[in-house]
Amino acid sequence: MSDLYSDFTLTGLAARLRDREITAEELATEVIERCQRHSELRALISQDPEALLRSARQADQWQASGAELGPLHGVPLVIKDNIDTQGLPTSGGTPALENDVPQHNAPSLQRLLDAGALVAGKGNLYELAVGGTSDNLHFGRVKNPYGPALNAGGSSSGPAAAVAARMAPAALGTDTNGSVRVPCSQCGIAGFRPSFQRYPFGGVFPSAPTRDSVGPMATTVDDLALLDATLSGTENRLPKIDLSGLRLGLSSPYSEEVLDERTAAVMKDAVSLLRDLGVVIVEADIPGLLAMTHQVAWPITSYEVTVEVPRYLARRGTKVTIDDIIKNIASEVVKERFSPRFYDETGQRSKYEAVMRTHRPALQAVIQAYYDDHQVVAMLFPTSPFPATRLRGEDPGMEINGKHVPDGFAHIIDHTVHQSAAGVPSLTLPAGLTADGLPVGISIDGPLGTDRTLLAIARAFEAARGPIPPPPGFD
Repeated sequence: MSDLYSDFTLTGLAARLRDREITAEELATEVIERCQRHSELRALISQDPEALLRSARQADQWQASGAELGPLHGVPLVIKDNIDTQGLPTSGGTPALENDVPQHNAPSLQRLLDAGALVAGKGNLYELAVGGTSDNLHFGRVKNPYGPALNAGGSSSGPAAAVAARMAPAALGTDTNGSVRVPCSQCGIAGFRPSFQRYPFGGVFPSAPTRDSVGPMATTVDDLALLDATLSGTENRLPKIDLSGLRLGLSSPYSEEVLDERTAAVMKDAVSLLRDLGVVIVEADIPGLLAMTHQVAWPITSYEVTVEVPRYLARRGTKVTIDDIIKNIASEVVKERFSPRFYDETGQRSKYEAVMRTHRPALQAVIQAYYDDHQVVAMLFPTSPFPATRLRGEDPGMEINGKHVPDGFAHIIDHTVHQSAAGVPSLTLPAGLTADGLPVGISIDGPLGTDRTLLAIARAFEAARGPIPPPPGFD
């Protein structure tokens, strides 16, 4: 590998492009070659190499003209295949939309393109983004770069695997129940879910405006910060964080039955490192958080999807109907989620109104009280209760600490859902590797609007932790 690509990060590559050490066409060629070399991961659903090269040449011409360059000038990104792209199909990971090309880019993607980014390809996902594994029955299972038999997490499995494998330096995923953060944790990269309405909404299937958000995915926190600034339209400057004396809450959300001993060991080391740096760790949970979250999250999604999916299809300008989509869904689990009962708008409305009027504000108040009562700036917890597991289809049973837990995998999103239900930001980055070489993610949550503070805390931890090596064979 050329030394020019030894730092295969978004910020590193963007700097080399600005300094003319490499051209956008050269980088696009490198990305295309990497995607072809690692195609066995099934991280991408579609890619148009010629279109990528044309866009790269245009970027080089723009730079040669002396025009002002955007912060993402010439850098190819993987886009999850439920985010609308002109020129490439947006399949949602489902058969009926496999060849359907939207008429417009999603507003979030357009912000990245306006900043100079290029589309490297469309990332594979759990069908219609409704599951936590990397198992897509139509386009193929996404393999984790840390092992071909390992699950890459879901639903943004393809973008996470692509970034972990250094096929592209960064990606844009979507997150409702942890669909950015879980696969980032399982694949050893960083991912961010922002505060409610921080990024532009729309152009994403399926759509639940209160809970869905796009989210950046990358190998470093600096890369996340750059993408966050671009997506939010804010300045890319993080506040200064002094870890000495900083108060952070430590939550232990998973029961001993589902918390893998390897995850617990890596988290213990990460917390010890923070203590050594002077962080004051306050061990405290939010009582009743899981039950309150369930009371809020599912009624919001159930109702808003019934309203928003028809609107989304109309704005997309497609001839594909919701009936076409449901009829051709490959997964029986997903088909059940999109059954006529699920689309009972009238039956869902009263429950939804009660949630938005009473239960969601109550959840927000309980979460804010945690920070106020304990005088902590942010909350820490393991993103997933276990490292990447073996691919096993849609069976929720798994082995944890040598014991079979029938519904073990169902717990993977136990504490990545309340953030979207309440609208608060959440970030995951690698805490370290297990003794057998698998990544463990540590999550950092904060109150509404503290997005840049979370990124600053994460960057300080990342600097103290040191670099996490890429998966073997994917440097």
